[in-house]
Amino acid sequence: MKRILTMMLMVALAALMSGCIQMHMDTNIEKDGSGTMEMTMSLSAVVTEAINEMGADGMDDDMEEIGNLMKMEEKDLKESIKDLDVDLVKFKQSIVDGRETVQLAFKFKDLENLSLALREFMGGEDQGLAILDNGDGNFVVSTHDYNWPPLPDEEEEVIEAESMEDMDPEKMQKQMALMGKLMGAMGELDISMTMTVPGDIIESNAPTVEGRKSIWSINSSNMMSGGTDMEPHIVFSGKGLKIKAVK
Repeated sequence: MKRILTMMLMVALAALMSGCIQMHMDTNIEKDGSGTMEMTMSLSAVVTEAINEMGADGMDDDMEEIGNLMKMEEKDLKESIKDLDVDLVKFKQSIVDGRETVQLAFKFKDLENLSLALREFMGGEDQGLAILDNGDGNFVVSTHDYNWPPLPDEEEEVIEAESMEDMDPEKMQKQMALMGKLMGAMGELDISMTMTVPGDIIESNAPTVEGRKSIWSINSSNMMSGGTDMEPHIVFSGKGLKIKAVK
């Protein structure tokens, strides 16, 4: 997966589109712009098997990367973010209710460092989340183009798409069967993201706002009807805050 989910969802876009993952991401921003983020990802046994088969047969690079993400090593994750102002404070891999599950928690200095950390181990481009100065005494949490240099392994091969006529019938049949498994798991799709800001919310594009918390969610029903814009845009009061906003 060669895209960064805007702070929180950048990682599972391909999984989201196939409806095969449960992912919860909760971010809390403090008065100085630092904060914490907790992330939980899980896959059912059926979906894990399908993803592994698709990746092993070279049929879907995105699915293979999702499988690799679920099998990440704590030491590799720590190594990838060691030069950033981000601390990995929780790392746990387990089986919960028959689902392969990864739980992560980070402490970060600012949203740019957090976005860079997610980019390092999830892949991505040059966008992340930032706190911007709204120019009226308020702040805005939104996506921002940081123009980071590309990651060393981010050059993508240009591969001609294999036409239906040229595709091996056995391979095509197997791919269709595996995709059927993933589509059969559509009902388990459960993506949620919450973000708590340190000032009173003036405006938020989240479907649900509770106090200073904005909540976004995607499931099988609202995804089919157009889904939800998961790119946060929150305007909040800057009163009493000491945040160094991105220019």
